[in-house]
Amino acid sequence: MVAFDMDGVLVDYESSWTWVHDHFGVKSEESIKAFVRGEIDDMEFMRRDIALWLGKKPNLCVSDIDAILEPLPIVEGIQRTVDELKWRGIKTVIVSGGLDVVASRIAKRFGFDDWVANGFACDKAGKLTGEGVLRVELSNKRHAVEKFSSIYGVDRENICSIGNSFIDVSMFEASGLRIAFNPIDEYVAHRANFVVRSNDLSDVLPYIVGQNHDSKC
Repeated sequence: MVAFDMDGVLVDYESSWTWVHDHFGVKSEESIKAFVRGEIDDMEFMRRDIALWLGKKPNLCVSDIDAILEPLPIVEGIQRTVDELKWRGIKTVIVSGGLDVVASRIAKRFGFDDWVANGFACDKAGKLTGEGVLRVELSNKRHAVEKFSSIYGVDRENICSIGNSFIDVSMFEASGLRIAFNPIDEYVAHRANFVVRSNDLSDVLPYIVGQNHDSKC
């Protein structure tokens, strides 16, 4: 099984949340600092992010978010990567703290086996309530990887995780093979088996399929 982070790995942008922030011209630096210091949890982090959007458009709907995220750039080589891995019998999953509307779209478009990501709650009319939907704890993405490993019956040594930031290191801890794809800092690079710097995701393939000719990571 290969577990892919989304933002910065499948999405050619630092964060799907930040993409929406940038659309509305808002910043979340203070919330990021508070989260890193442990002063707020994941749910409060998301509430503060969503509040920034609602401050710009109080009646914001899920359809608005879909439209904002539609032009979000995608990394080259995803289809080739997924096709090659699936041909070899390797499961492909997305594990992201990013927005679920993007993760579901990418998973469906490119044929990933499964995905998990965070999002926002809406009322029956599709309007954002201001609450987030937590499925992936940013400090414990390992849990999501282990859940998928249980679902698909894959042990740790046959799991590859691909990430780009310190948040993805917990994924590495649940994996036999760890790839830092365009890492944003040395912390994640030093905790990976391999570092791949490329504009094409398929450049990770030699490090995965080349490790074991029996189609295992």
